[in-house]
Amino acid sequence: MRGGIAYSSSKAAMDSMTKIMALELGEHNIRVNAIAPGLFKSEITENLVKKEWLKNVAKRSIPLKTFGTTDPALTSLLRYLVHDSSNYVSGNIFIVDAGYTLPGVPIFSFL
Repeated sequence: MRGGIAYSSSKAAMDSMTKIMALELGEHNIRVNAIAPGLFKSEITENLVKKEWLKNVAKRSIPLKTFGTTDPALTSLLRYLVHDSSNYVSGNIFIVDAGYTLPGVPIFSFL
């Protein structure tokens, strides 16, 4: 996949950076978490998610068979993470992708 090295490296770096920052900043009572979103309907992706072939890919390879919407999927999580009720949560990567990265999901089986 073209660009795979840059994309994969940046994702791994974000995961590592989240954990290291949580370790280093915890003593200052600073919580650090990351959100790893799947494919969401947005201004950037609006033309892409209208494509019939991509809808077929979602139906075959995403366990919840749909694309996300930023509200409420991401906004609810963000509200929780910035609220004091999450004061015991740090160093986590929250994957919000309708189950796409679960082990056993037939990634690329649609090709």
